[in-house]
Amino acid sequence: MSKKDNQPEASLSLSKIDSDRNPEERQRDGKSGEILYTLKFHKSQKESIEEGKVTEIGSLEDSPPVDLHALNTDIYTHYAIFRMKDRSTTMIVQDKNGITYKALSLGRNTVKISCKVSIDS
Repeated sequence: MSKKDNQPEASLSLSKIDSDRNPEERQRDGKSGEILYTLKFHKSQKESIEEGKVTEIGSLEDSPPVDLHALNTDIYTHYAIFRMKDRSTTMIVQDKNGITYKALSLGRNTVKISCKVSIDS
């Protein structure tokens, strides 16, 4: 773990993942990407690890999903939707410090940030 907010040093930020995508990956928005990422969820009781591929990623200012409109863009900058191996989707958001969190949509105007997430490729 790094000293900065207990975020593991090997963790990728959403902005880094987005900037590293090639034009072919960008054309695949809405479909699972080619790269399999490992997401480690740092929950208070225990950590869990799952694998998934990016289906959508970008800046919160660039028309994010309606579910995320309730997020404060002064705090959070990027979002990503991952298609997990079990075919479910997981939404991840990034704050201005580059730290990533799992976001849960609880309705059109309510988003809960549940836990920190480390992302590795």
